[in-house]
Amino acid sequence: MKLVVIGDHREQILDVFEVILKHWGYRVMVSSNQPQIKALLKEMTPDLVIMGTDILQQNDLKQVLSKTVLALKCPLILLTDGDIGDLEELAPEILHIPLDIFSFFQMIQKHLEKIPRQNMRLTVQLPGMLSTGGDFCFAEVLSLSSRGMFLKHSSRLEKGDQVKVIFPLLGMKKEMEVKGKILYHIKPAPENNYLEGVGIEFLGLEGEDLSCLEKFIEKCFLGELNASPSTQGTIQAQPSEEGEALALRLKRIA
Repeated sequence: MKLVVIGDHREQILDVFEVILKHWGYRVMVSSNQPQIKALLKEMTPDLVIMGTDILQQNDLKQVLSKTVLALKCPLILLTDGDIGDLEELAPEILHIPLDIFSFFQMIQKHLEKIPRQNMRLTVQLPGMLSTGGDFCFAEVLSLSSRGMFLKHSSRLEKGDQVKVIFPLLGMKKEMEVKGKILYHIKPAPENNYLEGVGIEFLGLEGEDLSCLEKFIEKCFLGELNASPSTQGTIQAQPSEEGEALALRLKRIA
């Protein structure tokens, strides 16, 4: 299991990063204590280091970090909510607070996975309607990203076929109508529990519709995190409509 070491002076930010990365299946070690961070960097063999720029103002921590990155050829991501000053030479990757969960996912995939995914995908159960140009028929949305979806559906659709899908963004009083094309068709078999369906790539999804879908995915992801007994209360959604939209964009915590 890949190990991520995270250092920052803000305990709440460390809590949020730890929950998210553990949810994605990584080992995580976090600390806001500079001597402890140095010990982690010297004694552990991290696959990725995420380090807050403020905590690096202590020169010897910066030196230890540089040696670790150089010796282990370990990727480093700098975490900041402002100007990084002269720290840019340490790492090409900059992660900004408030956090964009989609950019963070792509960054993590790039550094930790042999075959990185570009888009964060969630397991869902949403009713949907599918059309190939004629009448609509019922289908069930089983996974969803900002770029596509998987539909449980019995059909003769083949790769390249263009379709239209309508599905609700539950809890947001919004119904999406998207165009897409078939990327693959899964046929029922014992090894997939006789599941039949199609993978769809969205076509021309942008602007307000894309923004609404991303907000919905953030909201669902937040629900997944808080559904786990070990993480309940760690990440809180704000009660306002704007707060829901920014649920996973971390607050500026001083």
